[in-house]
Amino acid sequence: MFTSLIASEDSWQLVCSQGTLRYRYTATGRPMANLLSYKAAIDRGGCLHVIVTLADGRLIYARWRGSRWESSGLPVNGTVLDLSLDTCGRPHLLLSGAPGAEIYHLYRSENAWRRQVLPFRLTGPPLVLKPLPRDRLFLAGHYTTRERGHVFLTVYSPTTGWQEPRALQATGPEEKIYGYWYQGCLYFLSWRKQEPGYGLYLNLVDPARDNLESLSLGALSDPPDDQPVLVGRDDTRLFLWTSSSRLAFCFSRDSGRTWSPPQSAYFFFPARIKRVEGPDGPSTWQVAFTKISGLEPDWPLLIDFDPLFSLCKAVLVNPVTEGSFWKQ
Repeated sequence: MFTSLIASEDSWQLVCSQGTLRYRYTATGRPMANLLSYKAAIDRGGCLHVIVTLADGRLIYARWRGSRWESSGLPVNGTVLDLSLDTCGRPHLLLSGAPGAEIYHLYRSENAWRRQVLPFRLTGPPLVLKPLPRDRLFLAGHYTTRERGHVFLTVYSPTTGWQEPRALQATGPEEKIYGYWYQGCLYFLSWRKQEPGYGLYLNLVDPARDNLESLSLGALSDPPDDQPVLVGRDDTRLFLWTSSSRLAFCFSRDSGRTWSPPQSAYFFFPARIKRVEGPDGPSTWQVAFTKISGLEPDWPLLIDFDPLFSLCKAVLVNPVTEGSFWKQ
């Protein structure tokens, strides 16, 4: 049984199967016009928060209240690096001006925007920015110069501000690195230029102890098109990404101790993927396909972890045995 209900702007789709009623609500609303880009986050109460960059460079903060938007302008302009919500649902954003200039931390407090300069440098968006209990924020960042770079960790508290960053690992100046928080651990996946192609490396970090484990996963001919997605269940971890619109993957079945070689040989269809965001950060059980088999649907196709992992496991080429990966 299926029912579709459409109001003047919003719609419901209801499906009843095997005694369970499933439903989807689409809030169409009125479109925002003349925008260049946006960052969005959703809080635990289901409220949507959006930072919009308009064509004239102005920044607008908007919040969807279920039936209407509330919006206000930001006190400064610049490039929005990231947006996060603390445990009370208050927005925090990192904002940069010209390259090499100071980076601002803007946050909402008592119905007004507060601003402070970050006491550290960032090259691009943070690798990880997530809420912690007691309205704190955790940040893993990357800063590079022409000669070298480094990854660091820090925590923001509303009472004491940002902690002094703790250096974690050195990186090359042209290294492409991506960060993830998964079940209390940090994963840093990086592409390092070599001849020919790139080497794929994974660093696993316990942020409480700062201990670092480094694995070399294999060689690749191309870097990723966009940030890889990390999903998993129980002891299984699966990295998915695209290179030249071609799906690739590697996975672990022992909580990240050993990994399959990176694979892309059997996926010939063009694809593009994005992570799915939620109140607690990126989803670890769904991937959004914004392009699949050359088709670009108006709304992304969400695929769960189980069918994705079954497919990757079925086409794995030259699997390796435990112990065949080495630590650096």
